[in-house]
Amino acid sequence: AVVSTQSTGIDSINNITRKTDVIGSIDPYVIVYANDKLLGKTKPVNNTSSVVLNELITFKTKGDPKTAKLSFTLMDKDDIGDDDEVGSGSFNPAVEESLTNQLVHLKYKGKDIGSISITMNIRDIPLI
Repeated sequence: AVVSTQSTGIDSINNITRKTDVIGSIDPYVIVYANDKLLGKTKPVNNTSSVVLNELITFKTKGDPKTAKLSFTLMDKDDIGDDDEVGSGSFNPAVEESLTNQLVHLKYKGKDIGSISITMNIRDIPLI
């Protein structure tokens, strides 16, 4: 039997145009889901609309790992009150030719608000 591990690198957050704070830029972080199951989130970064993250989120999959549809929610960390959703997007590895340096376009209420860059790696681990 073989178990696949899939790691999704959140490479960067790019040119976010939506503001949820009155003063300054957002404090962005990304929440990652596979097939609507929470996988993890990146650390928040203070006061920026573009940032290189290079954070890796790894998970195990049964069956073909390319069937795991990924979705991403960009959040704005707030010290007071609840964090705000800035936008969201998805990535379906089954229909992509390449899994590296992919742009995931983020939308909020139908409007483009920027993107994140991701890289996916899939590794098969034989079970002995």
